[in-house]
Amino acid sequence: MAKTSEGKPPNADEKLMAAISHAGIIIGGILVALIVWLVQKDKSKYVGFQAKQALVYQLVVLVGEGILGVVVFVLGVLTFGIGFFILVPLLVIIGLGTLVYGLYAAYKTYSGEEFRYWIIADVLEKKT
Repeated sequence: MAKTSEGKPPNADEKLMAAISHAGIIIGGILVALIVWLVQKDKSKYVGFQAKQALVYQLVVLVGEGILGVVVFVLGVLTFGIGFFILVPLLVIIGLGTLVYGLYAAYKTYSGEEFRYWIIADVLEKKT
């Protein structure tokens, strides 16, 4: 069970705001996580950390998928279209995987559990 800065479990509002920041990957992604982080970072350490993780994760996903998109396009052109048939499904699978991971984070935080993105959480904790 997650704990707030006061040592208590997160309340219903904190769980909802944390879940919204992660689930924002479906609709506004970075913007949703950024707004939640800006509004909640001083009110709740739990929500602030979860929103910051979601923001970084969604930025990494956006940049990573952009780079992969360019690579798929270039390889598709260089292989006269054959590469598209191989790489586009891979790109879709990666996109769905990142979406599912973000939604899993939303589920875990809405359940009141502590969620930590692999690597991202450790890096953020070292910076704060």
